[in-house]
Amino acid sequence: MENGQKQQDPADGWLQVTVKDACGQNILGTVKVLPGRKLLDVCRENRIGLEAACNGNGTCGKCRVRIQKGDAPATKDDRNIFSSQELADGYRLACRVEIFSDLAVCVGGGLETTRMQTLGLSGSGFSDAAADREKERVCMIAADLGSTTLAAVLLAEDGTVLGQESAVNTQRSYGADVISRIQASNEGKREALRDCICRDLAGLFQSLVTQFAKTYRQTVRVSKIAVAANTTMMHLLRGYSCETLGAVPFTPVNLGLECLPYREVFAECADGPACPACGDSMVYLLCGMSAFAGADVTAGLYSSGFWQTPEQECAFFVDLGTNGELACGNRAGFVTASAAAGPAFEGGRLSCGIPGIPGAISDVSFFCHRVRIRTIGQKKPCGICGTGALSAAAALRQEHRMDAEGLLEPQLFANGFVLASGEDGRKICLTQADIREIQMAKAAIRAGIEILQEGVQVDRVYLAGGFGNYLQPETAFAIGLFPPEWKGKVILCGNTSLKGAVAFLTDDACGGALEEICGKNETVRLEECPSFADLYLRKMRFPSLP
Repeated sequence: MENGQKQQDPADGWLQVTVKDACGQNILGTVKVLPGRKLLDVCRENRIGLEAACNGNGTCGKCRVRIQKGDAPATKDDRNIFSSQELADGYRLACRVEIFSDLAVCVGGGLETTRMQTLGLSGSGFSDAAADREKERVCMIAADLGSTTLAAVLLAEDGTVLGQESAVNTQRSYGADVISRIQASNEGKREALRDCICRDLAGLFQSLVTQFAKTYRQTVRVSKIAVAANTTMMHLLRGYSCETLGAVPFTPVNLGLECLPYREVFAECADGPACPACGDSMVYLLCGMSAFAGADVTAGLYSSGFWQTPEQECAFFVDLGTNGELACGNRAGFVTASAAAGPAFEGGRLSCGIPGIPGAISDVSFFCHRVRIRTIGQKKPCGICGTGALSAAAALRQEHRMDAEGLLEPQLFANGFVLASGEDGRKICLTQADIREIQMAKAAIRAGIEILQEGVQVDRVYLAGGFGNYLQPETAFAIGLFPPEWKGKVILCGNTSLKGAVAFLTDDACGGALEEICGKNETVRLEECPSFADLYLRKMRFPSLP
């Protein structure tokens, strides 16, 4: 063993592990484990949503913990990630900590209990109408099941938004992207992944119901739930096999609309349904188009306005997230593609990357050659999300501190550019490796855009996804994510997947339109296009400065 420790015989007794959050709150209690277990596995089993973008391979540095009590010698992977001072302070990778003594550890922020930012829907917050104070309120819930984040809204029967919540997808413990999770599912983690997402969603639903009941002192009964998600997330929610989803010809088990009782969808969630108010509801899982264009895209094409584009015009739809979903065309027909951008746009695989939680650096600029940052919710900085990383790259380029090839100036090459310091004193940086992640992500998206719009003139561009809430179009042009001819044509749409789920519950025309959308799609696999590889390499470069 790398730690040089003698493995203890389980007969000698169980070991105790205590996990606390960054504020010192006990989030796990004390559990007994067998000697030799990995700390990350213990956290997974106890539903502590540590991020593990590399699925526990010791390379991403995301599952950092701080050992407060017990013995956990540093491994080679720890030494590759942490500085000498951080190692001395007890920082370790949970995926590399093998438990051979009683441990007390502290985990960082961004757990499954972390609430995300508001969702940008009209009517956000709680209605103050006197009619809300009835004895029981019959409501509906619309949800967007994303690879990184979950979002949901509570709706009155007339469609009024009564409340909204969002949280982190704890499946991130099994990898940052859908490929990692498909692999984990195929390696025997299918039920664990399903349990994660069932509990996450049920907890989110319960939070919505509890908050409304607390505010208005009335009980809630949920009659309908609509869920939009990409095809992989929908498979993991249903517990479907991902064997055919992750291999050519990428055949989904099901793409059609499913209407199921709540207790059937959540039946195998440990301890049963966690939201009693939803127990008798019907759950609608919206229809998708292919393995690469799921229900989130179908819902987005409807709610963004893309589907209303007349035949004589051409629109482009871009949903930026762990994958970049693209569509080009109009209501007569369109082509879709998925660009494997990786998780950089949502903070994954960045050295200090986090999802778009309060405190995430979301915008970076320079004033008189001094760096300025903006954080989500105006909270103290705790990391950098995708839009922050892109704006930082754009700002460094404009300051001539990074060249068109993406190379930082020599004095920044070793340790990166410091953006801010977190509350724990740790430097929040953008490193050379982070720049490479950004380049690869934006090159995949831009190459896909070039292929889909070849030979056509685009009249308007719908930018969707939670990422689109904070991305400034100027940043997208500055780093070469969008072609220059799109200037003045970009419409920020927010979370169109969630808005599509809302429309399904409130708009009588939506259900039929979603089915029609699925019938008008032609899917393009970018990796099979002869020009993709060349375009990808060329679009790695940043644009020349004026």
